[in-house]
Amino acid sequence: MRVSNRFLYYQLVKDISESTEKMFKLNGQISSGSRIDKPSEDPIGLSRVLIYRSELNSFDQFEKSIDQAKNWLSRMDAILMDADDLLARASELAVQQSSATATASTREGAAQEIREIRNTMLSLANSKYANKYMFGGTMTQNLPFLSMDVQNWQTDVDTMAADNAGAVANLGGAASAGDRYINTTDGNIYEYDGAVWQVSTAASEGISAIVGDQNELYVYSDGAWLSQYQGNSSTYSVKIGKSDIVETNIPGNEIFNNDTGDVLMTLMRLEKALRSNDQQGISDELPEIENSSKILMNKLAGIGAKVNRFDQSKSILERAEVDTKESTSLIEDLDYAEAITSLQNQQTIYEATLKSASMITGLSLVNYV
Repeated sequence: MRVSNRFLYYQLVKDISESTEKMFKLNGQISSGSRIDKPSEDPIGLSRVLIYRSELNSFDQFEKSIDQAKNWLSRMDAILMDADDLLARASELAVQQSSATATASTREGAAQEIREIRNTMLSLANSKYANKYMFGGTMTQNLPFLSMDVQNWQTDVDTMAADNAGAVANLGGAASAGDRYINTTDGNIYEYDGAVWQVSTAASEGISAIVGDQNELYVYSDGAWLSQYQGNSSTYSVKIGKSDIVETNIPGNEIFNNDTGDVLMTLMRLEKALRSNDQQGISDELPEIENSSKILMNKLAGIGAKVNRFDQSKSILERAEVDTKESTSLIEDLDYAEAITSLQNQQTIYEATLKSASMITGLSLVNYV
């Protein structure tokens, strides 16, 4: 078969170009450390790599969520431990002042300390973390608990209503002498004297009252009667796995206003009993302090359990991350020993191709004349 010079040179350039391209590809793989430069080189392998990368990104986000939630719970744990220490001191004072040897003077001094304990407890209940109130439920930008003073505390209010008729309706029958209600229209506290309703306590900033039919403490603030707890009972959660969601907050009314252990109300009643030199009233608060402490301990146990769960979940994520990276590496990473050997072989082929081309292109009829 006759081979034209044009075809000869075309084939030589093609062979040299192919050899050069292979060397260039091997050099690029060695430089990047990756076996796959473009999807067409291994479509199935690359699709699996993309899936693994997506999983690695999700693992990273889950780990960040766990770290943030752990920090939140650690802060909450410290706050509740401090609160329990305060209750322990309150219990100590209550035991001392409930004895027959205590006097009005010692009880007044103890009342001052209980007042400071209550104020500190209120500060703990209004604690912030990362510019968010921790114990307001999902209302993280509102002050959870309003401040109040025992000296302005009304303890025998029966109900709340906009007028006298509403108060009678709430009481479930005809009014009796001594019935009291908060008028939500003008803010005053009215009392029935057996004939008419009269103002017994005028509305003023900071006064407070326990509303009997709601068993809840209200504070008169900024021209309105507001519940002392300004948060809600909602919780929020963090996702620490594909199907693993954990609640991270505890609403303040479950800790400081719990029906079975009302921390703030217990300290209020204790302070009032101390200021009134009421020995029996002081003794009555001892089981309430214990109940409040039990609430704190139960919440602390729940926090500890969640922290342990976070630690376990993070360990699982770290192991999964290692396995996923290994699987990605098996598909994507270059075998350097093999690649360098292939590059050396290709270099030899390239040099041989050049040598062959120089020999072929150097031949002509002149050589045989």
